[in-house]
Amino acid sequence: MKVLVSIDGSKHSVKAIDYLIKHANMFASKGSSLLVLHVEADAIPPEVTQYIPKKTINEWYADQGKKAVKASVAKLDAAGIKYKLIQKIGRVADTILEEAKASKSDMIVMGSHGHSSLMSLVMGSITTEVLSQAKQPVLIIK
Repeated sequence: MKVLVSIDGSKHSVKAIDYLIKHANMFASKGSSLLVLHVEADAIPPEVTQYIPKKTINEWYADQGKKAVKASVAKLDAAGIKYKLIQKIGRVADTILEEAKASKSDMIVMGSHGHSSLMSLVMGSITTEVLSQAKQPVLIIK
């Protein structure tokens, strides 16, 4: 089984990693794989851009990405689980769906809420969008 897990550094995405570690048999068989995806939203806040020269915006994205994946990849490494890390910049829900399609993932795993400022009471807006448009099963970890 090819599993794509979307992480953003939130406590819910770390819980998704914990779930996958606990159920590592899902992607332990031959031909199975774990793809860890972090998508940095392509909108840098104005309070950040005023202090960063345009040539270092990519460095800012890279720093944000490192912070977002740090806890999750540390847990996977400590558990000895093999994975492929992909980091992208873009519209988050669309990028998750595009990567799931491109990688021919059998399942998407993600936390119920992320770092989005537009959270609903029950489920995060990005999670809701992925769930409504995904062609494969979506496992949501709360």
